Amino acid sequence: MASWTPREIVTDVLVVGSGGAALRAVLDAREAGADVLVVIKGQFGKSGATFHSVAEVGAFNVPDGAGDPHDNPDVFYGDMMTAAQEMADARLCRILADEAQGALAELEQAGVNFEREDGRYLVFRACFSSRPRSHVLLNHFKPIVAALGAQASRQGVRVLDRTMVVNLIVRGGQCHGVYAIDADGSPVVIRAKSTILTTGGASQLFGKNLYPSDITGDGYAMAYRGGAWLTNMEFMQAGVSVISPFINLFGNYLWDARPNLTDRDGRPFVDDYLPGGLTLEEVLCAKERHFPFSSSDVSRYIEISIQKTINEGRGTAEGGVYMDFAGRDFERILANPATSIAKMWPHTYTWYKERGVDLYHDKIQIACSGHAVNGGLYIDEDAQSNIAGLFAAGEVAAGPHGADRLGGNMALTCQVFGRRAGRAAARRAKSVDHARIDCVEEEFRSYVERFSGHGTQSLSVLRAALQRAADRSLLVVRNETGLRRFLDVCAQTVDALENDTRIETADDRILALELANLAEVGALMATAARERKESRGGHYREDYPEPDTRQATNVILDRADPLGCRRARLRDLGNPRKLVGTDTII
Repeated sequence: MASWTPREIVTDVLVVGSGGAALRAVLDAREAGADVLVVIKGQFGKSGATFHSVAEVGAFNVPDGAGDPHDNPDVFYGDMMTAAQEMADARLCRILADEAQGALAELEQAGVNFEREDGRYLVFRACFSSRPRSHVLLNHFKPIVAALGAQASRQGVRVLDRTMVVNLIVRGGQCHGVYAIDADGSPVVIRAKSTILTTGGASQLFGKNLYPSDITGDGYAMAYRGGAWLTNMEFMQAGVSVISPFINLFGNYLWDARPNLTDRDGRPFVDDYLPGGLTLEEVLCAKERHFPFSSSDVSRYIEISIQKTINEGRGTAEGGVYMDFAGRDFERILANPATSIAKMWPHTYTWYKERGVDLYHDKIQIACSGHAVNGGLYIDEDAQSNIAGLFAAGEVAAGPHGADRLGGNMALTCQVFGRRAGRAAARRAKSVDHARIDCVEEEFRSYVERFSGHGTQSLSVLRAALQRAADRSLLVVRNETGLRRFLDVCAQTVDALENDTRIETADDRILALELANLAEVGALMATAARERKESRGGHYREDYPEPDTRQATNVILDRADPLGCRRARLRDLGNPRKLVGTDTII
């Protein structure tokens, strides 16, 4: 690493990330009069989960009656709570339902064009919803980043890109900024009155995943190290995705066409894993209702059978299985124009055809892939964590989602809570002064130098081994033996990073820090999964396959807790700021 005299940057509001939640927070904090700095690992406007397209269309939920005149915010709220299975924060779900329509209007004013059909919004019924309310964006969510990023650029927002935030500066229960490393490997200290994490999830923990390479759980890991509470980390979205000839989410409406699923030898395999009395038709019918894996209905046997087929060595060389629509009567399947597959098939078929796949005839490879984490930092209505001055929005934050999450809700969550975070962070910045913080250099250096870089092991080999273990034991099928084995792999990964890894360049240093974060977040997820001895939503325990009413409390991961985690209901935690005696600002 370069000189250990960090350069220092001062700002009112620091936003870490540059996706949909980040840009919304930036614009609202600026509008409220705050000086704002954006720090990102990648390139502004061209990196992060929102920019990375993983499907032919993006879904944005709004209960405006466009798809069903009986839809409204109350129905939307009810759908969220039903999917959450008592694991969401009702306060945050209510906010999401009430502010969805305003969020859509703001995006349209910014120049985001939602698809229309005959003058009306094109909407479909997405995962776990009782009504069609998912408004369609072509090219996934790139239009949101383009429109809001252009606004931020016109306003002259300060941006520090190609810079990795490593840790938070926390003293006395308050966040005063961050430590970071720039592209040259030089240390940077950023002092901020308010810090907003919008760092996305941790899907790179899995070898099969739908996110870009820089989504490595940084926000979860640094927040946990700083004393923030994490919750719902055992609940995630894994689901069937295309892995060859390209990577893409496999839309839930496509199951309506009853695809054929076969192993590497062309042999059907789903029936091998079905319990007695359950038919493949029943499983496929249930799978139409949602993309992500859920233990809540019999559709779970699709992902379970795929993952077990691969784990048992019956998968392809690329680590998948085969899927095709051979013999399917699409004239009948598409006859009802009101169905989601009839509405979406023209877009989906064209999108695949442009990439060399004719869905009427071609065979593709699919697998179970990691997508999103339903948990994250515990936040209040202003998106502030239990650490004063630390805010979170988007996938890095918990609360609006529970055991399962409605399809089309994450993009909405980014806008609603990005806005609330930006405004609250700006209010706080007006009320506090920059504090004098001692021992900054020493604290920063001691963490980074844990990874000496004088060993022989390859970072890429270490990362691949961690991902293989996560795919096998954490992605879909979980049990006590596998979770313990995976925790051992996480510990071994950190030990190798500290004692026997080859780190030669500034880029290597970033990769090592990312891998440390992935191992830490993997251990947190596995710890929460071990604590939850039941199956609920996106969390499936093979050794505890049924839900247990006695488990209807949230797992709170708290570094200060002697056991590392505790159980509580989110609604009973109250306002986290009340628990921080030094914070009387807001």
